[in-house]
Amino acid sequence: MAGIHAFDVSMCMDSLAWHFGNQNDERDLKETLNSLRELELTEIAEMFEQMWGFMNPYMSTLRSEDFGGKDFADWLVEIGAENFAREKDKYIWAFCKEHSDYGLLSSWLTYARNYPERCVVSEVN
Repeated sequence: MAGIHAFDVSMCMDSLAWHFGNQNDERDLKETLNSLRELELTEIAEMFEQMWGFMNPYMSTLRSEDFGGKDFADWLVEIGAENFAREKDKYIWAFCKEHSDYGLLSSWLTYARNYPERCVVSEVN
């Protein structure tokens, strides 16, 4: 569930659309989505998945970092990503503000309390 950390940093510093510039490897994105689901951040997982669906046609561009001579921020606006993310950003930022000490990582605390058996590995002899 380490994928949640990079997403938390992206949401703290940027936006949902920007996250796909920061993290665009499919394995990492799957890990982030799975982490959000495992941590029972259902609404945020749905928003992440919707944004991924929106960004999917642009993944090769994101990986190449060739935005046709445009600044990344301008490119996100041009393709409609910032507009698509706007309401999702508001929801996620509100969650992070509500849990200001830990942001999205606060879900780990709840998860550990609810499922301690999933948080430790025991050796069986």
